[in-house]
Amino acid sequence: MVSGKKIRVGVLTGGASAERDISLAAGAQIARSLPSDKYEVVLLDPLAFMVNNPALTEQQRAQAESLLRGGGRVESERELPKGLEAEIESASKALVPATKAITGSGEPIDVVLISLYGTWGEDGRMQGLLDTLGIAYTGSGVLASALAMDKVMAKTVLKANGLDVPRGEVVRSAEGADLERARAIGLPVFVKPVASGSSVGASIVRGPEDLAPAIAGALEYDDRALVEEYLKGTELTVAVIGNDEPQALPVIEIVPKREFFDYHAKYDTGESEEIVPARIPPEVAKRAQDIGLRAHRALDCRGMSRTDLIWVGDRMVTLEVNTIPGMTANSLLPRAAKAAGIPFGELCARLIEWALEDARRRSR
Repeated sequence: MVSGKKIRVGVLTGGASAERDISLAAGAQIARSLPSDKYEVVLLDPLAFMVNNPALTEQQRAQAESLLRGGGRVESERELPKGLEAEIESASKALVPATKAITGSGEPIDVVLISLYGTWGEDGRMQGLLDTLGIAYTGSGVLASALAMDKVMAKTVLKANGLDVPRGEVVRSAEGADLERARAIGLPVFVKPVASGSSVGASIVRGPEDLAPAIAGALEYDDRALVEEYLKGTELTVAVIGNDEPQALPVIEIVPKREFFDYHAKYDTGESEEIVPARIPPEVAKRAQDIGLRAHRALDCRGMSRTDLIWVGDRMVTLEVNTIPGMTANSLLPRAAKAAGIPFGELCARLIEWALEDARRRSR
């Protein structure tokens, strides 16, 4: 990048995970928030990289082929989140195959702002590709991304760093010894895929007859499911931003109108209440922020993270860490940043600057 020239930003959005539509909505909002006098923004869809990947579903392959032909959006297998339909459609029409821009056959990209969630975006694979190509990108590196995405490995690291995590078992089957180990935890339990985001495939199980179907449902999204003790308390989340001197943003309290903060509660307008700052005593808020910072550092996160917690009695339990928090209008990181006096456009600009800072550091 030449000094004085616009920074060319590739917003990496879409992808092949179950969270494709949310990613598109976030990509559209990010692109709109960056001032055109400083940034040239292009929406990049990495699905083009995967057109020959046998792991793609028929719908995903159709989307990849449409993208390479210059087409628009292929109908999703999932109902679109309410209130985000227009964002998703507009992003779909503006997509460019990432194969051209990232691999150098198109105009060079100065920095990639990653707005991909779930598999092939949040799990370290895209970060590894960008590292190999020497392209700066926002957020955490390969190791932190992979660790945080794998809820079992993340729990292991967090527990080793003195953080309280839920009791649980990892299962690969909804029957036999796996099912017996899951039953031994005691009901109710929370069941979720080991490597998935936005609560896709997650459910609460209260009756013994529902455990096997819940595990089978989670295994549709991953080859492992995590069965954990269900904790009823105050749901909190702590966003952290920054590189070498990370800052914990105001704590958000989550009050879902559904049984828990599931996919639609997270992204449908009006499906949950997010209160910032959280209605908790100052010393509890400080404790939550300290845990968010400890989790961020334990996994070696960069740029941003969001740690989900639950406050139960004298316990402050760490549920999971997100290295690429949602960036839609309803998302928690932008709301926490706004409460700290950081507008959405400035937040995106800071993420870009931290990415370029990390790239300069790595090149020395």
